[in-house]
Amino acid sequence: MALTDTEIRKLKAIGKDYQKADAKGLVLVIRAAGGKFWRGELRLNGKKFRYGYGNYPEMTLDNARKIHAVARQLVEFGKHPATLLDHPQAKRMVIDGCGIKELEIQAIAHQKAEAIQAMMTFGEAAGKYKAEWVDKKWKAPDKGWAPVRLHLLPKLADTPLELIDVALLRELIYDLREHKGVVTALSCHGWANRIFGYAVEHDYCTHNPAVLIKAARVGNRTKRTRWLSTPEIRRYLTGLYQADCYRGYKLALHLLLMLALRKSELCGAAWCEIDFDKGEMLIPAARMKTKKDHLVMLPAQAAEMLQELQRFGGGSPWVLPMPTNPNRAMHSNNLDGAHNAALAAGEIADYNIHDHRHTASTHLREQGHSPEVVETALSHAIPGMAGTYSHAQYKNQRLEMLQSWANFLDTVMTERTVIQATFRKVL
Repeated sequence: MALTDTEIRKLKAIGKDYQKADAKGLVLVIRAAGGKFWRGELRLNGKKFRYGYGNYPEMTLDNARKIHAVARQLVEFGKHPATLLDHPQAKRMVIDGCGIKELEIQAIAHQKAEAIQAMMTFGEAAGKYKAEWVDKKWKAPDKGWAPVRLHLLPKLADTPLELIDVALLRELIYDLREHKGVVTALSCHGWANRIFGYAVEHDYCTHNPAVLIKAARVGNRTKRTRWLSTPEIRRYLTGLYQADCYRGYKLALHLLLMLALRKSELCGAAWCEIDFDKGEMLIPAARMKTKKDHLVMLPAQAAEMLQELQRFGGGSPWVLPMPTNPNRAMHSNNLDGAHNAALAAGEIADYNIHDHRHTASTHLREQGHSPEVVETALSHAIPGMAGTYSHAQYKNQRLEMLQSWANFLDTVMTERTVIQATFRKVL
């Protein structure tokens, strides 16, 4: 006889498990402790097995019968009920009237979701690549990693590698090109290519969409040729020294223009690298782009500025210490605010700090200085046979050239025909 709710409620625990049959293999198990549990007793491929449906009264008699009916249908089709009924919400779907077709669709979706969840994400692969390669091989890994951290990870970190296709990555790269420029887009494209290449090599994914996006279609990384004319130099330096910011930043930017140094070469400098008696600064190979020691000749103005920076440092070993920690060198990005203020005051467009080297090189050549001396001062390789066989340092010529350049900058900045004092000393 089929069970009724009244009969089920009257069933009591007897100290051991026992069961009551409903119909067609549906039974109610009464636990020794008093709980009641629905299960089906079924046969698949000639073998008996049991499959649970849920606890009574949460799983009512009518709902248990609905689920058992679907389980019997699945067995008839040669499928174990667990293949469709074990997925989340499957039993609720049966109770609500869904059939086997809907359960199959839901099961496939769930399997795909589980597979996606098991996939490695772009952020995870990027983290592994950085730890295993970039951090160990790159001179300044965090600086080089900036395009990934700023532009790729915010968009792709949580996305599984296998779900990032050419269209998705191309849209991101082209959007960066439009809003951040060609250089940033090309840099991010290169990083994506390296990360996906690493992931494919380690079997984290099966494809590299970046390799199918040609860098030439993203854009061309043109070499910058921006430099300041003499009137622009005057406006830049005047605006710089009149800006409302830390004087040490002003002196640093002036020194970069005067000595034609890279930002990192000055911002990472220590006092042990500077010999005021000889008027020289020796930048070790470890901090040079060329991987060679670079001797910088110091004109009188540069020595004076460096001595002022030394007083500002209060005993720090660094020429430009961090404002919050004098035991660490300042990050070169700290100069950007003062530089931008000078550009705004001087109404100068499209000019970055590294362009100081273009400015110095251009003016020094126009002033008649030897190209070999100029290139040596900028720590550039001298082209051709002259560069192959010459190891000359041109110390005297470089000091004479940079002293002349420093004097020129003072003259340009002060307009001595009108003003008889220097902005550098007064402001």
